[in-house]
Amino acid sequence: MKLQELSEKLNAPFKGNGELEISRIGDLEHPSDLEPNKIYFVATKKYLNKFPKSKSVEIALTIDSLKDYFPNAILVPENESKFYLIKVLELFDKKSNFTGKISSKASVADSAQIGKNVTIMDYAVIMEEAKIGDNVVIYPHVCVERNGKVGNDTVLKSGVILGENCEIGIRGLIHPNTVIGADGFGFHDNNGIRYKVPQIGNVVIGDDVEMGACCTVDRATIETTLIGNQTKFDDHVHVGHNCRVGNFVFIAGGTVLAGSVIVEDNVIMGGQSAIAEHVRVRKGSIVLGLTGLTEDSEEKTIYFGIPARPALEMHRIHAALGSLPELVRYAKKSK
Repeated sequence: MKLQELSEKLNAPFKGNGELEISRIGDLEHPSDLEPNKIYFVATKKYLNKFPKSKSVEIALTIDSLKDYFPNAILVPENESKFYLIKVLELFDKKSNFTGKISSKASVADSAQIGKNVTIMDYAVIMEEAKIGDNVVIYPHVCVERNGKVGNDTVLKSGVILGENCEIGIRGLIHPNTVIGADGFGFHDNNGIRYKVPQIGNVVIGDDVEMGACCTVDRATIETTLIGNQTKFDDHVHVGHNCRVGNFVFIAGGTVLAGSVIVEDNVIMGGQSAIAEHVRVRKGSIVLGLTGLTEDSEEKTIYFGIPARPALEMHRIHAALGSLPELVRYAKKSK
């Protein structure tokens, strides 16, 4: 793609040689040498200072105030620079083009409803009464169980399991080996026997949801485990039965929600955080990584530590810990 062509696709001005060929986008954080036919994202003075080699970039995706550093550049608005980076990444995305065909090696029940332009690859299994929307892509070894529903334009990567009666909305992206609709962890001991509590509910996932690899979302005991619209999971996130996760939630890798947790809209949860059962994480809260939240949060408050406290309070506690040995020695002398 030529510099001028990329400029036109982005509807953004350029400087330099419009005939210059761009092979792909490069990464300044990567230790390899700069390549002359790659375009590099340099959108702040911080980038210039953090990566000294950025000043030798031949082609830059940058902002107007930095244009003089580069012989060739596409100039984007400063407050939207990350959005333009996303658009460039999409243009250079070389993932597979899908066929809209169903493999003869897939198993599709006669009673399943399959939409238009659906791709179903080898060894996928679509069970009875399942409903697959238009333009869905189903990779090998996916299983959509009985009465499962997959919305339009959703992609299920290899090894995904969508459990019986569970639903995914439109434009979902579920990465490999994620399981949606396994039984919740419910047991009851009586007279020396451990009884399994039947998990007869389901999981409903909203629109524009992405889940990383190896996530697990358990079905509700009676009603619905719910994941809201535009919510994004990193890898290895676990959501217990009966949880309600709101819209526009970010959950980083290794995070665990115990049963019946409510996560309201616009919450951010750092990696390896954990929420105790029946806790409500209120709107706009931030739970930092390695935090254990055991009580309901306040809105728009940052939490840290185990058990969690508001982050500023926890930082003061940590700062005071350095004085603890001296205080112990003083206390012993005072006895």
